[in-house]
Amino acid sequence: MALDQKKLASAGFVLDQKSNPAVLHCSILPSPTQLHEIEATLRAKVSVVLNSESGIKAFENLRGSAADTNLLSEIDNLVSETDFQNSVKVALLANDENDAPIKKLLNNLLSVAINRMASDLHIDPDGTALKLRLRLDGVMTDFAELDPRVAQMLVARIKILANMDITERRKPQDGRLTTVFGGQAVDIRVATLPTRGGERVVLRFFKNTLTKMLVSDTGLEQVHVDALMTAVSAQSGLLLVCGPTGSGKTTTIYSLLNTLLGRGLNIMTVEDPVEVEIPSIVQTQVNEQIDFSFSEGLRALLRNDPDVILVGEIRDAQTAEIAIRAAMTGHLVISTVHANSPSGAIKRLINLGVVETLLLDSLLGVFSQRLIRIYCESCRSSSITTAGHSSELPVPFGGCDNCYSSGFKGRQPVMSHLLLRGRASKTLNLLAAADLAINTMEVEAQSLHQRGMTARFEVSKVRY
Repeated sequence: MALDQKKLASAGFVLDQKSNPAVLHCSILPSPTQLHEIEATLRAKVSVVLNSESGIKAFENLRGSAADTNLLSEIDNLVSETDFQNSVKVALLANDENDAPIKKLLNNLLSVAINRMASDLHIDPDGTALKLRLRLDGVMTDFAELDPRVAQMLVARIKILANMDITERRKPQDGRLTTVFGGQAVDIRVATLPTRGGERVVLRFFKNTLTKMLVSDTGLEQVHVDALMTAVSAQSGLLLVCGPTGSGKTTTIYSLLNTLLGRGLNIMTVEDPVEVEIPSIVQTQVNEQIDFSFSEGLRALLRNDPDVILVGEIRDAQTAEIAIRAAMTGHLVISTVHANSPSGAIKRLINLGVVETLLLDSLLGVFSQRLIRIYCESCRSSSITTAGHSSELPVPFGGCDNCYSSGFKGRQPVMSHLLLRGRASKTLNLLAAADLAINTMEVEAQSLHQRGMTARFEVSKVRY
C-alpha cells in the first residue's frame, strides 16, 4: 500500500518502498506514533535511516516538488513597498485560499519579512483589520494593516502549506514549511491561536546559517569563546547557557555542537522543537501529546550510546535530575535554562530539587547572555547626536531606508560567565563560586554605548 509522499515530505521523511524492508530516510527521528502509523499502513516493518546523504538529497528534492511551486519560484524575488501594496489590492478579488492573488500576497509578505531579516511575522486579526507586525532585532514593529476580508483566506493558505488542519479554528495548531530565498533555505515554524478577533498566526524564520556557525563566529568576546572551549574540552559534565527568550542562547548552543562535529563523537539532541537541522547529528523532538517529554527523551537518548547530549531546555525537576546524572556518568550535557545570571541559573536548578553537591561535581560552567541592538551604519552619525542616544527609556529614531527607519540594524551578543575548573573551585559551595563569575555583560554593553554603537536604553536591558 502506498503512502502520500507529499505528506511524508512535509513531516521531514522520505520513504523508499523499493527496498526490502522499506527504508524511511529522516532528517529528524520519527516519534513512535509516526513510525507505527507508517508500518500499519504498509503492513510491514520499516528500517529508519537518519541523515543519510541519499536521504537528505531525496528529502530536499521531494520537499521541493511537494511544496507550492509558486511559493518557491516567487519568494526569491525582492518585493518593493509598491509591489506589496498592489498585491494587497488584488487579493481582495480572490474567492478562496487557492486563488493566485492570495498566493501572491503570501509570497510577497514572506519575501518582505525575510528580506528585512525579521525573526517573526505576526498576523493578527482584531475584527476590524488584519494587522501585520514584524519582530526586527528583537523589537515588534508595525508593518501594515489589511482588509479583514483577506484574513481567513491568508490564514488558510498558510495552514495548507504548513500541513495543518484547515477546518480547525477552535484549537491552537503548530506546523512548519520550507522555502528558498536568495538561494538559501529558510525553515518557517507556524503557530496558530484562536482569539476574539479571529485566528492569529505567528511565523518564525530560521535560516540554515546555524548549521555551519562555530563558537568563534558568534561575535562573543574572546574571553567567553575561550571559556566555552575550555568547558566543552572536559568532554563530560554539564554546561548551561542562560538568558531570557530572544537572548541568543540557541545560536550559542548550536555553535558548540558545530564545533564538536567531526571529532568522533556521537552527538544527540532532544528539543522542543528541533530548531535547526544539522547533518551528522541525531535530533529528536518533544511531543507532549503522546507524553514524550524532555525527561522521556533524555532517558531514551541515554540508551543510544551518546557522547554529547543537547537538552533544549531544563524546565522541570525530572529533566534536571536526569541531566545531572548523565553529566556525572561520562556524558557532555549542554542545555539552557531561563535565568538572568549565572547565580540565578544555579538557584533555578537547586529550586528544581537538584542536590547542590551533585551540581557542584558535574557543573562545568554557566554562560549568561543578551543581545544588544547596534546602530545602522548608514545613519549612526545622526543617531548619536539625538537625545535618544543617552535616554534610559526606549525612544524612536528617525533612521533611514537601510534600517527601515528604526535606527538599528543587527545585534551584538554580550555575556557573563562562570567557569568551574580545578580543585580550588570545587572546595567552594556553588553560590559562593557564583561570586567568582566574570560579570562582563554590562561592561561590554557600556563599551558599545561609549563607542557610539548603541543607545543607553539598550545597556539598561542587561542590568540585573
